[in-house]
Parts: sequence; C-alpha cells; structure tokens
Amino acid sequence: MVHGVEPIFPFDLTEGTFLVALPDQETFSTMDLVTWRVRQLQKHQQDLNDIKEKVLKAHYQSIHNFKQCYCHSIVNYDFKPGAYVLVHNSKVEYELSRKTKPCYLGPMIVVHCTKGGAYILAELDGALSKLCYAAFHLLPYLPCNEAKISVTSITGLD
Repeated sequence: MVHGVEPIFPFDLTEGTFLVALPDQETFSTMDLVTWRVRQLQKHQQDLNDIKEKVLKAHYQSIHNFKQCYCHSIVNYDFKPGAYVLVHNSKVEYELSRKTKPCYLGPMIVVHCTKGGAYILAELDGALSKLCYAAFHLLPYLPCNEAKISVTSITGLD
C-alpha cells in the first residue's frame, strides 16, 4: 500500500501455479524458467471454465445433500383462506418469564395471502388483524372436529 503495488498473496500464487503441469526436464535455462513461470501466471479460460463447472457441481450436490438430510423437517405450508393457524409468539422469546407465557397464539383464521407470501389473519370472532404474518411464524392448527367456518361470514364480506 505504501509503494502503490498490489501485494501478492499466497492464494494468488496457488491459483496461478495449478494451471500448468510440471515440465519433464530436471534443469532449466533462464529462458525456459521464465517461460514456465509466465504460463503459470496466465489464466487459461478453459481451465477457469472447468473450475467453475466443478464448483457449481459441488454447490448443487451440497444443496441436494441438505435437502435429503433435512427432508423431514423442511415443510412448506400453503395455507388456504379459511384454514386454522397458530401464530408464533415471538415477543416473548427474549423475556425472562418466557417459560410461563404461551409459545403460540390462536387459533386464527387465514383470510388472504398477499403476493409477497405474508398472511392476513382474523380472530375467530371476525376481528381482522392489522398485522401481516410471515409464513414461517405460522403452524397449522388441527382442531378436534372438522367443522369449517366460512371466512366471508366472519369478516362480513358476504
């Protein structure tokens, strides 16, 4: 930085040196050595493309392994209007008395899903919530009986 020259880091040298194979000869003339070092520092586009393909392949393999490992815990709930849900009570997570407070609030009824994926919910008495809830804050509520309440009868949108 003081002299206005970019420093050469060990990974810069490593990147350049793996692109060229070792020569067969044991001794080098100065010209051969300079030529070999120049080839090491060149970035061959085909080699860089091969490296990119290998990195992408490893990336997609990692994604596949993650999905396979956590297939039982990754769940994408798609709540339809009229579905009963529980809302995660995130306000109490950092309170000292969180053990005595409910983890989930509800049940509530899904009224609408916005384009962004947030849900507009209503209480069972028909009061619409002013908040929009992210999908990861909701869990399906499984009632004891299968009786459904019409969303339009609750919200008065007949």
